[in-house]
Amino acid sequence: MNKFKRFSWVGVIFLAVFLCVSLPQAQSAEATIPLTATALTGAAEADPRYHPYTLTFKLAAVALHREDNKSESWGLIDADDLDLGWAPGMDASIMLHNPCYGVELRYLGLHQWSESKSAYYSSAVAQYDIFESAKFRSRLHNVELNLHWWPCTNDRYSLLAGFRWLRLTDTLSLFQSITGGDVPLEGGETISSRNQFWGGQVGAEGLLYGERDQGFSIDGVVKVGLFANDINNHVRGYSIPGGSGSFRWDRTKTSFIGEVGLNANYAFTKNIAMTLGYEFLYLNKVAVPVNECSTQSVIYNGARLGLNFVF
Repeated sequence: MNKFKRFSWVGVIFLAVFLCVSLPQAQSAEATIPLTATALTGAAEADPRYHPYTLTFKLAAVALHREDNKSESWGLIDADDLDLGWAPGMDASIMLHNPCYGVELRYLGLHQWSESKSAYYSSAVAQYDIFESAKFRSRLHNVELNLHWWPCTNDRYSLLAGFRWLRLTDTLSLFQSITGGDVPLEGGETISSRNQFWGGQVGAEGLLYGERDQGFSIDGVVKVGLFANDINNHVRGYSIPGGSGSFRWDRTKTSFIGEVGLNANYAFTKNIAMTLGYEFLYLNKVAVPVNECSTQSVIYNGARLGLNFVF
């Protein structure tokens, strides 16, 4: 709940800054449009070569940090030893829009998150040795389809509503062997949790400073949504001597996802700009295998670097 309150405050503060900065600039830009410019726009629209639609393509490399695991001990290795830290990924979106409305398709993916740890203990008195190893892997896929609406005649800010599908898959593999006793023991266990979110979201995206196609500018976005999280947990294990077995269980949770982004851009031309930004993603009620598949909040944050193309 504290993490939820923290994200709520971050979103409220960002939205307040966004409204205080972006809306007055948008209204000022509307009020200062000269009549000659309106006449020229009308003439351009009458030109058969005039194309009211714009295609915007954004491609960025991201490096996100996943918050540390909650402390939990399994023996020689703890959950703290398997903190995932940073991982690379990609963020790509394409949007077709006219001066009033737009349709955006976005993909965010992180595929190569993993951390491993091994430990060894030897007892000269009891005359046995223990070896343990653990590996924690994670993958995240996010797809969004958003509809944008520009309430002002300029493009300084837009309101959005859309659909988000997000899948987070975590896998924990454990191995232990005990040698030196009367009967050597060996065992392993693999615990996987698949969190599949789907639902609707709303938000706002806008220009906080500058112009999109002229030099330096700053823009931001905030999104919030309510989602159904279909959780699938699967446990497989074996022991020698002994045997093997597996079981799974499913459940559905009502979850919250929030996202905040802030970008600094530099336009080389009217069609190409470089962007450097900060990304914050909050997931609520996530099943995590390193904490016995209990549901908790997970926070990602980090940087993004990419290019924006406008056609």
